[in-house]
Amino acid sequence: MSLAYKLEAATYEYRSFTHILNTEDNISYLAYGVEVYRHDYAGYEKVDSLRGITTKAEKMNRLLDLLNRAQVSPCHFRDVVEDFLS
Repeated sequence: MSLAYKLEAATYEYRSFTHILNTEDNISYLAYGVEVYRHDYAGYEKVDSLRGITTKAEKMNRLLDLLNRAQVSPCHFRDVVEDFLS
């Protein structure tokens, strides 16, 4: 197997996480974010994350499905999230 094939064989896994966000009025709410993991011949590593995407679980599930199905490259991930939310 060539090194070129190994470099192209990367896959991406998008996972949600929850966290608490606070407004300027000290109101707290549960928000969802996304973490991006890269799997390749060298192993497994977290390459990016984005907090505060949505407060709705259903919306997060649709976004994760899109990101994982399309195998969106991490360099485009933030643009895809922005487009999804607009």
